[in-house]
Amino acid sequence: MKDLIEKARSAIGSDTLNDYKITPTNFSDNFEKTAPEISTVLRHSTFQEIAGRYEQYDIAAVLSQNKFKRFAHQATWAICFATVAGSFIAGLSAANFKPSWILTSILFLLGLISTIGGGIAVFRLYQIKCEKLLDRWMADRANAETERLGYFNSLSRYLVDNFRTDIYLHLLFIFMFKRYQLEVQRIYYTTRGGEHRISLTKTSKIGAVAALCLALGSGGMGMIGAFFPDFLPIAALGTIGAAIGVVASRREDLNQDERNAERYGRTADILSKIAEKYDDVLAIVKNGKTPEIIIEYVNAVNDQLSLEHRQWTSNTSEMSSALSVLEKSISNLHKE
Repeated sequence: MKDLIEKARSAIGSDTLNDYKITPTNFSDNFEKTAPEISTVLRHSTFQEIAGRYEQYDIAAVLSQNKFKRFAHQATWAICFATVAGSFIAGLSAANFKPSWILTSILFLLGLISTIGGGIAVFRLYQIKCEKLLDRWMADRANAETERLGYFNSLSRYLVDNFRTDIYLHLLFIFMFKRYQLEVQRIYYTTRGGEHRISLTKTSKIGAVAALCLALGSGGMGMIGAFFPDFLPIAALGTIGAAIGVVASRREDLNQDERNAERYGRTADILSKIAEKYDDVLAIVKNGKTPEIIIEYVNAVNDQLSLEHRQWTSNTSEMSSALSVLEKSISNLHKE
């Protein structure tokens, strides 16, 4: 029986970096030579259709996610530059500089930056709302996760119900599930958790720069400007700090780095604990008496993934709030 386990392990193969993004429609072709027993099952129309829907929703979700985040961050930085330029315009206008073509050119350039920045922000937010990028991202991701979990759930039940005594086929599925679901998800949550922590560090640095500019602008430089009017524009550092602070705040609202880093790390730990039972499941499967353990093991993994996804989806309200704040910032910019 040990040889049977090793044979199944070899047929499915070891984890690779290419497993990170699964394409279940190709599973049947991938195993056609090494594991024809399960390859035949995977060609069933049920699993081909579920796999196709998953890949379709997954691609759409990634496209909407990338587009939404790119447009939202562009709008945030555009507002920042527009606000900073407007502050310098106000500061230079209030200073006692003699009129000159240099000053006029600077004011014109700052005005152009402010106008373009405001225009880009309005344009990007309009695209986000008109194309409903956030809603599409959430809907497509929810559908993709449902189909991916459903793929492995349906396949496990199909094998238990229709091939109840085929131990080798059950072993093939267990190794396949471990490689393309359990291990892929463990790598995903571990990797993404680390990426969120790195992004959180970047956000904190932006916030630190904002705090420094705000302190200099509203404190020391403001006092200098009060006694030396020619240096009054330097006080605009305070406004720059406030604008950069808004960027840091909106960045965190959109990325959810702190919350996701903690939650993803916790999910990776739970999946690791489930993986501890893997050899015990193999031992039960190989005796051929209780194949239902396959369904129970799949449910244990997928239920945790489903729970995590629901928690992630509940955080989208903060992304919507971030967009509302951006819209308000644009409205205030146009009123000035």
